[in-house]
Amino acid sequence: MVIADNTNLTDGQEQRILAGLRQAVVVVDRKNQIREVYAHAEAILGRSRESLINSELSGLGGVGGAAEELVSRARQENSPLNSYDVRCMPPLGDVELVDLHANPIEEDGSTIVSVLPRRITAFLEKKSEMDAAARSVSGLASMLAHEIKNPLSGIRGAAQLMGRALDEKHIRLTELICKEVDRIKDLVDDLEGFNAPIEQNMEAVNIHEVLDHVLNLSVAGFAESAVIRPKFDPSLPLVDGNYDRLVQVFLNLVKNAVEAAGPEADITVSTAYRHGIWIRGADGERIRLPIEITVKDNGPGIPDNIKGHLFDPFVTGKSGGAGLGLSLVARYVSNFGGTVTADNHNEGGAVFRVQLAMHEDRNHEQK
Repeated sequence: MVIADNTNLTDGQEQRILAGLRQAVVVVDRKNQIREVYAHAEAILGRSRESLINSELSGLGGVGGAAEELVSRARQENSPLNSYDVRCMPPLGDVELVDLHANPIEEDGSTIVSVLPRRITAFLEKKSEMDAAARSVSGLASMLAHEIKNPLSGIRGAAQLMGRALDEKHIRLTELICKEVDRIKDLVDDLEGFNAPIEQNMEAVNIHEVLDHVLNLSVAGFAESAVIRPKFDPSLPLVDGNYDRLVQVFLNLVKNAVEAAGPEADITVSTAYRHGIWIRGADGERIRLPIEITVKDNGPGIPDNIKGHLFDPFVTGKSGGAGLGLSLVARYVSNFGGTVTADNHNEGGAVFRVQLAMHEDRNHEQK
């Protein structure tokens, strides 16, 4: 079995690598019969190697149907595909959710299928903790909202008055102030109801218009001395979201990256189309999330002690930070039906990935 084109591993080395994977790995042939079993397949799937070999992929308890469907699509597209948050029916022991991966092998028509367990009990406990923290945010925001909104009104009024006395070249600055004051007011309104569902108009959004605005705001303010490298794919379709909320999402991510990297901040913001990224929504329907936006910094990376709690309210690695920025990012992206993840990059620094749906896909679902 070839793990990578540029590696020369012995069969024994390959076996040891595969045995070390913390997931179930099976190889199926063109007829979806299991031919090889690796890693923790026996423990996770609850069956012996002898009973798995030559059995049908569809017969895998809990995940067979979803795995067969994913393999079929991966072959059609001739590309590796993932399916996240797949519910096991029935559960595999205490495992109720799994992530599936299917990778077709062109040489012989076989497909590698992996099953990565995700224990839903831990997720539910985590959600309960976040709900309690969200209620705390809501109470705090309600107390502060009045004090914040009053000076905002004064700032907006002063900017409008200044605009009347400025020439056309400088009036754009006052327009920018007014636009940002309005956005901050909307953010405060959202914080007042942090624990309640966000009422927002979903619309078709050009993600590059959002990012251009975010980068203009950044270099005019907190990122004045930072190096910011945009690497955009101009062919991306429109995403399904809300313009103002998406501005807040990526403004928070860029600000977080700049603050983490410090005076020598070097930030790369990139966009790309990724095949094979799917999750299952709250209604059980599969959602495709092909639009990927990444924000990478050259800072020290995410500390191990907060890596698993990075998007929780009040969790921060910054001195004097409130720990609300990333929790709002997670909440907004979740409301769009997307995902946001964070990890340390191999080259150093942290990288945040946001996956969003295409507006065209959502329109088809609604019809």
